[in-house]
Amino acid sequence: MASLAGSGCGARREFEVTRWRGVLFSAEVDLAVHDLPVSEAEELIARCVSEMQRLEALFSLYLPDSSLCRLNREGRLMNPPAELVDLVGKSLDVAERSAGAFDPTVQPYWKWLREAVEIGGGIDSAEQARHLARVDYRRVRCSEEEVRFEQSGMAMTFNGIAQGWITDRACEVLREAGARHCLVNLGEFYALGGQPSGKDWVVGLRGLAGKEVSLRNRALAVSSGSGFYFGTGAGKNHLIDPRSGSCAEDRRVVAVTAGEACLADALSTACAVVSDEDARELIAKWEDVELAIHRAPA
Repeated sequence: MASLAGSGCGARREFEVTRWRGVLFSAEVDLAVHDLPVSEAEELIARCVSEMQRLEALFSLYLPDSSLCRLNREGRLMNPPAELVDLVGKSLDVAERSAGAFDPTVQPYWKWLREAVEIGGGIDSAEQARHLARVDYRRVRCSEEEVRFEQSGMAMTFNGIAQGWITDRACEVLREAGARHCLVNLGEFYALGGQPSGKDWVVGLRGLAGKEVSLRNRALAVSSGSGFYFGTGAGKNHLIDPRSGSCAEDRRVVAVTAGEACLADALSTACAVVSDEDARELIAKWEDVELAIHRAPA
């Protein structure tokens, strides 16, 4: 839902630009390192890509041997990877502070709703209630020794936070290696420093003419129900209120900036499923987080 609006570097040929494009969590992503020798930047990018792929293998819903899939399959994961413990902990913190507007245990309901819509048999209210009853972040227990569910049939998804978490990790790799001018887009944007020209990075919001966000050492996450529909048309989409089971307004676009991509990612997901007023109240619970709400043309 966002794209680079203009780097400002097109006429400044003295700046080296090394770019990588690939796929993360089934989405096209890219990473641009500016003002480093190409060989050095390529080596650095290769390290980032290796780390991103390693983390995706932990958090994926589709790789059967991932830590997340094993947890969902068995309801318990002993000696979980430290990365998983950290991500679960951050997810549960946002879930608690958002009163469940963000809830990583929405996965059973999400999966059922998508299948119900795509099969075309309509929404059975009793089945809906049964699957929604499995959604409750308060029934997750997380420690360095184990992660487990306190109710059978539960499952987690990190689709509303993992891309931000991995973005932050990639930026750590870049920062520790001395990179100072990078724009990372791994589903969420993070601007490491400014442009070599001294200007901020500028990211445009897709489908919203003239709407741009300036970034410097900050992350941007954008959520909208129009990003992915269940079935072939509007009505049911991937952004679900875990408390009611209802879907986000499809033309509403929520943009959150924060110092961490992980937090921006989770909060944009939560704010997308609550009212404008509730979104502003939610954002106020964190320092140095900014919210913008737009509505795309019909």
